[in-house]
Amino acid sequence: MDDNEKCLTIIRKQLSELELPRDALPYTPTFETLKADFERQAGSRLTNHAFWKLVSKTAKKGGLSTPGKKKRAPRTRLPTREEQLEVLRLVPDGIGSRDDLPYTRRFDDLYKRFTDLTGTRFTKHEFWRAVSSVAKQSRKPQPLFDAAPLGKLATDTVQFLERLNPWWRALPGPGTPDLRRWAYDEILQRFRTKIAPVIAMRGPRQVGKTTIQFQLIERLLRLRKLPPNQILRVQFDEAPALGSLKNPIEAIVRWFEDQILKQTLNEAAQEGKEVFFFFDEVQNLANWSEQIKAIVDSSRVQILVTGSSALRIGQGRDSLAGRLSSIELGPMRLTEIARLRGLVQLKPFSNVNEINRWTKKEFWLELIDHAKRNENALNQAFEVFSTYGGYPICHKSASAQLSALATQIVEDVVERTVAHEQVKGASEEIVRGVFRLLCRYAGERVAIKRLSEELSARSGSGVTATQVNAAIDYLENTLLIRLLKPLEIGRKRHTSPPTICLCDHFMRYALLREEIPLAPWHLKGKNETLATQAGHLVEGIVGNLFASTQGVDAFFFPERKDEPEVDVVLSIGLRHLPIEV
Repeated sequence: MDDNEKCLTIIRKQLSELELPRDALPYTPTFETLKADFERQAGSRLTNHAFWKLVSKTAKKGGLSTPGKKKRAPRTRLPTREEQLEVLRLVPDGIGSRDDLPYTRRFDDLYKRFTDLTGTRFTKHEFWRAVSSVAKQSRKPQPLFDAAPLGKLATDTVQFLERLNPWWRALPGPGTPDLRRWAYDEILQRFRTKIAPVIAMRGPRQVGKTTIQFQLIERLLRLRKLPPNQILRVQFDEAPALGSLKNPIEAIVRWFEDQILKQTLNEAAQEGKEVFFFFDEVQNLANWSEQIKAIVDSSRVQILVTGSSALRIGQGRDSLAGRLSSIELGPMRLTEIARLRGLVQLKPFSNVNEINRWTKKEFWLELIDHAKRNENALNQAFEVFSTYGGYPICHKSASAQLSALATQIVEDVVERTVAHEQVKGASEEIVRGVFRLLCRYAGERVAIKRLSEELSARSGSGVTATQVNAAIDYLENTLLIRLLKPLEIGRKRHTSPPTICLCDHFMRYALLREEIPLAPWHLKGKNETLATQAGHLVEGIVGNLFASTQGVDAFFFPERKDEPEVDVVLSIGLRHLPIEV
């Protein structure tokens, strides 16, 4: 008997006496015991991977089961649906020969990435069992066609749609970041409950709206195993020549039914098929809401629309009354920054979105207790937020230069917003100049007259209050700023100017290149002027946060006789909650 046959005989005897299947062995004490016993009998030492390969080779030959008795692996911790998705993202094309994975550097890398991404504490054995089970679901997709059929659309339009929907041709979509923002889970929940056929997510540019679309599509394809012909995505701010189509959304949907889905939306629904439409920057089309209304009134489909215009998305709410639920997405929260930066894990306060509880004293006591228990993690996240703000692009690389990030924010957010369309009543230069002034006075209250006078003095030409108002209206509609107006109780009206709130304070640094530390420990020993400026900025940050929260109206209460000023007042129903920053 040669050495190889002797080794296989030893292992065969070990496995025949074992009550566990071989897949239950990796990363367990039983595996270590078997390996030690083998080395003693064989008189040679093997690596864990080499011994596992011998075990697999022997087990594949079969004949090791006791007649009438099936070997069963003990139950282990099951991955959640989101954890299953992370496994599928780690091994999108499967794990190949799974016998090649245990006790390798590749397995260790996958295990580390999985635990870093999910924050879970799977043992290596639990992770192996999850990978070997879930990865079986990974299959190389099959294309629907070599080239999308033209149908009744122009060639460039079809090619554009084909490029935006690479899954039709079994091609990978753009890579998605590991971080999933809070709105991702919220949209998933609304998809499940189907409270409305249309979900509208609005927010300023570069906060992650398009990324969330791709993450949702990835989940539908990989975890839900939704056929690719049941998903349509259109980026309307890049679409070619749609102006030649009378009703472009309806025309594209009809083409999708004929050429991609190969049946009507209602026929698909009757067969139990779910169809999803993802429309990005849809507000740029005239009558977009009326077209979507016509679709959801006559067909069963779920639609996510995203846009960076509060006014136009808001106007669609009227046409889609009873058919639309909305979500507002701003820059990242501290919990998201902590995760993206790989800081100490910071769990979100679970009740933060239960607006009806905000009027209860217990809610705020629980929130204070949560903050105390997570003080270290909160301080770390706030330290980073103080410098870099909440735009995702500012946190992608820890080594990025602050000045380079500032330039990127100006180009990708400010300039693209300012130059996106012609503002009625104000030129590009006036809009740009007004925004710079608003950044300088972030968190303060400045009259329109003063802004027009300062802008006139800076530009050397007359800028009227009407032009300043037009620019401010546009900037507010693009969600770059919020204005907290004075709270009016009863019939008392106030003429105080509103509090200026930036959607993110890093834009102030990006435009003015003036660093103002926000963390209290960095303000110690600083002059009073700097501390006052920091106070204004924080007031604007808090004001923007609450003003962008659904179900809440945010104001400030101006000082008057025998009544002090209140920085922020939240109105929830008939209740008013004062907040001093």
